[in-house]
Amino acid sequence: MSRYALLLQYDGTEFNGWQIQAGGRTIQDELEKAVKILAKKDVRVTASGRTDAGVHALGQVAHFDADIDISLEKLCANLNGIMSRDVSVKNAYHVPYDFHSRFSAVKREYIYLIYRSPMRTPFVRNRAMWINHPFDIEYIREASSYLIGEKDFCSFCKKISSDNGTIRKVESIDVTESDDVIRIRLRANAFLHNMIRIIVGTIVQMYREKREPAFILEILERRDRSYGGFTAPPYGLYLNEITYEPPLDQYESAF
Repeated sequence: MSRYALLLQYDGTEFNGWQIQAGGRTIQDELEKAVKILAKKDVRVTASGRTDAGVHALGQVAHFDADIDISLEKLCANLNGIMSRDVSVKNAYHVPYDFHSRFSAVKREYIYLIYRSPMRTPFVRNRAMWINHPFDIEYIREASSYLIGEKDFCSFCKKISSDNGTIRKVESIDVTESDDVIRIRLRANAFLHNMIRIIVGTIVQMYREKREPAFILEILERRDRSYGGFTAPPYGLYLNEITYEPPLDQYESAF
């Protein structure tokens, strides 16, 4: 019996999120069915975090325990051959039994994409939030800068997730733009449910209402979700990278 960690990518458009649930496709169900074929028994796969319906992943990490007598490279190829084309294994690792994809993670990084243009384009459909009005990138940078550090993000999370504590440490928020696409990269020790989407929606709403960027501090200090802005759509959000200590590339891997 060995513990494996998988580096996963998926297009979340046709999935009802990561977690197995009644009705609809999920990434966890898709992956567990594929692992079961190779392991010849039921195997539970645990992810670094649950992504919601429509959210994409460039660097999701999941682990499972199984006795599979193939190389790591073949493990990747075989799983990809079984699963549908909107989810893929990019790498596989042999990790120690004390490795846990969720609890061993020390940092998480997400990216949110905004397409800014008067007219829509089919090439960012289900890939970025479309804004058809002016939106100053410097405004995003200034407003988001007030959120860096260890703070109470109660105003920026789904109310149901506030019961387990709402203090998080945001390490950095970087904002860049290329070809009408604004890229917001957020890095933290962890994120609350819908936290990034609410942050993005709040900044967009503040700009529309001609609020000063520092107004986000007032929202933060209220510690009340009703003072935050709208929740940005899920299809603009990408789980980009999970950081571990020691890093995954220290372990035996397929590539």
